[in-house]
Amino acid sequence: MKQAIHFGGGNIGRGFIGELLVRSGYEVTFVDVAESLVDEINKRRSYDIEVVGNDPKTIHVEHVKAINSNTNLEDLLDAFVTADIVTTAIGPNILK
Repeated sequence: MKQAIHFGGGNIGRGFIGELLVRSGYEVTFVDVAESLVDEINKRRSYDIEVVGNDPKTIHVEHVKAINSNTNLEDLLDAFVTADIVTTAIGPNILK
């Protein structure tokens, strides 16, 4: 399976980019600083997207894991060695 690293595990990262990458055949490693989010992704190795509107549905996304960039810089560097693509969707407070 192809490897993707995505910086930012928030709504855009998980709800849009991560799901598109998984559907395109990538295993996605999210990089984030939110410890509880990273822990939950690693515990489940999946997440759900709740689509609202006239036709509500749940999209289940698998083939994901996460790295906390505040505490696991070595793991992040190791992930770059095997990454086929790197994407990002992070806010300005984290970008600096």
